[in-house]
Amino acid sequence: MRLDLRGLPLLDSAFPTGAFAHSFGLETAVREGRVSGPGELRRWLEASVWAGTGRTDGVGVFCAHAVVSGGGLTSPGSLGEERLQEVDRRLTLIRLARESREGSVKIGRRYVRLAEAVYPEAGIERYRRWIEEGGCFGQAPVVHGWLWAHLGGGAEDAVAGYLYAGVVGVVQCALRLSVVGQTDAQRTIRDLLPDVEAAAGEIVRLRPEPWQMGAACVFQEVAGIRHETLYSRLFMS
Repeated sequence: MRLDLRGLPLLDSAFPTGAFAHSFGLETAVREGRVSGPGELRRWLEASVWAGTGRTDGVGVFCAHAVVSGGGLTSPGSLGEERLQEVDRRLTLIRLARESREGSVKIGRRYVRLAEAVYPEAGIERYRRWIEEGGCFGQAPVVHGWLWAHLGGGAEDAVAGYLYAGVVGVVQCALRLSVVGQTDAQRTIRDLLPDVEAAAGEIVRLRPEPWQMGAACVFQEVAGIRHETLYSRLFMS
């Protein structure tokens, strides 16, 4: 089977969305001693993949991919546009922590600008206009699903790729916080691959609607809320 390289740039940790500046609650957990080594980090990530990011951002990627790959953006004011705008708003407002909510919007808007510059033929300028008009906030999962569909990739790969990039991003945060070393970091990523694959497969199998987004990682949400009270901080969220 030929390896399809078209979507790989979107998964590169060097893709400059600014996500590296956000830990989305992990820094709080580390400072409070709740995540102090590879085992705790793996459990944090498992919870995120299955009950956190997977059930919010993963669903958002799937929904965006479904709209674009299904030809739902053929005309202005279409049901596809309404659906993408609903996904954007739900992805934004579902985040309880202010820092995480604002961080997700910063990353999303940066992703929009990058997508417009690097893949101008994808039509992302329509999303930018929705943001400028106040109909959307700007969310990375929407851009990611949109671009992956435009590049001809499948829904399951789109979701799995996004979740994988999220795992790598959190592991890199853990490295900078000295929770794990380089070797344990790679082991953690390796160990999470089956979870990423299985979670993505389940999302595509269930074909969730935007209203079915919902995270159950209460501790991670609380850690995100408490982040702003830390005495010193390395990350923005």
